[in-house]
Parts: sequence; C-alpha cells; structure tokens
Amino acid sequence: MSNTLNIIGPGRVGRTLGALLQSAGSCAVQDVLSAEIATAQSAVAFIGAGRAVRVLREMRAADLWLLTTHDAAIAATATALAATSVVRKGDVVFHCSGSQPSAMLAPLAAQGALVASVHPLKSFADPALALKTFKGTYCAIEGDPEALQRVTPLFEQLGARITVIDPAGKTLYHAAGVLVCNDLTALMEAGLRVYEHAGIERTTAQMMMEPLVRETMDNIFALGTTRALTGPVARGDADVLVRQLAALNALDPRIADAYRALNHIALDLARTQGGTSATALDAVAKILEKQQ
Repeated sequence: MSNTLNIIGPGRVGRTLGALLQSAGSCAVQDVLSAEIATAQSAVAFIGAGRAVRVLREMRAADLWLLTTHDAAIAATATALAATSVVRKGDVVFHCSGSQPSAMLAPLAAQGALVASVHPLKSFADPALALKTFKGTYCAIEGDPEALQRVTPLFEQLGARITVIDPAGKTLYHAAGVLVCNDLTALMEAGLRVYEHAGIERTTAQMMMEPLVRETMDNIFALGTTRALTGPVARGDADVLVRQLAALNALDPRIADAYRALNHIALDLARTQGGTSATALDAVAKILEKQQ
C-alpha cells in the first residue's frame, strides 16, 4: 500500500520528487501547497496527481510530508505546520536542504513526528529532464533512524544512491556542491564574457568551449584533478599569468579575482604533479601574490 504524501513548497525539486514518487507507486501525492495557488496548480499538473492548496489549514493528514521550501523558510514552515496539529505521531517529515540539518524540523519532532533530511546531489534546472536522469543520483541523508528506514527504500526504488552524512558537516558539504555546480556555471559565464571581449561572438564562443569543457571533465573523472591539470600554471609560465591578469583586471576585476583564486589552487596541483621546477612554480606564486 502506498504512502500518502503532502508537499510544501513545490518548486523544481518538490515537483520532480513528487512526480518520481507518484509514478513509482510508492507514494500517492495528496496535497500540494504553495503561497501562490498557480504554482501549486502547475506542480499538480506536472506530478499528475494531488490537490493544489494555498494555506496550511487546507492540508489533510498524510503519512509523509516533503518540505522543499527555500532553506531560510524551513524552520518557520516547521513551526507553522506544528501549530496546525495535522502531523500525527509517527508521520515522517523530511526536507531536501543540503545545507540545513533535519534538526530544523524540531517543532514537529517534539510532537512525535519522525524527521529527516534527504538531499539529492543533482541539478534540477529542468524538472522534465531531471525526471529522466534521476536514476543514479547520490542522496545524502540524515535524521531519525526510524524516519530514514522509511524514506531510504523510497529513494532507492527511484534508483538513488544513498549516503549517510553527519549533520555537522552539511554546511561544507553544500558549499562543495555550490562550487562544483553553481559556481561552475558562473565560471562558464565568466569565460563567455572574456571570449566576447576578445572578439569572439557569444554563440560561437559557447560552441568552441563545449568540447574543451567536456574533455576537461572527462579527464578529471578518469585521471583525477592532479593529472588533469594543464595550462600556464602547470607549466610554470609566469609571464603568461602576468599578461592575463593585467588584461582581466582591465576588463573586470571580479573575473581577475576569480582567475587568481582558482590559480592558487591550480598551483597546489602543479606542485603535486612534480613535472615543473620548484623555481618556476615559485615565480608563479609570486605573481599571484603580487596581484592581491
């Protein structure tokens, strides 16, 4: 028998997980809440099940409660939900924040609910695409053991790979995800802007970037970051860095700062590679420091 599932905050993550759990037959989506009724209605249409509601008092009791609000709203939502008394003892309430612990749901736990956090390490930029590619997604979980016993099989049925995380490490865990996902996107945008100012039309620049970026990603995951590093830092080419930093500073100091910060880390990798003389790498280090 499937669990009834209520969703609060049906953005891209909420509607994707709702659709996945509904289609797997493990959950029957019941009530979907958003302050904007049109958002709730859109989510219900995407999920293919459920009833759109606008306020907590309209929600019915459910076996599972999925909170996919913004991180800053989790605590307030938990407090407001607890005040309705609609969550029963033994019901499971879980959120999908990568940076906040399940302890944010303490008001509900105090009433006997089982609380947890399940964070899919995945980009949900396009929910329709996320539906098709969710299988194999790593999900970091933590919370009440009983809650985890209930939600883990649901996500495993979706093809998720489950890893347990210490709540104390979630801030750094999430920061790592921001660096390799969100900030990677920002880095690609920075590259596009620099290409444009070099005289290459943006659409052409994006096409030029794609094989280089994909090959770099392939090398990173096949060889590791140390062996995958190439370029002026790896070669100890300080003169190139001097000219590029000067040009980037003139173009946009923020991009120059990002270039400098990333190349400090690249320098660590270059030293580990061991293929370039310490003298040359020391010269690179001085250039990076001089530009601070």
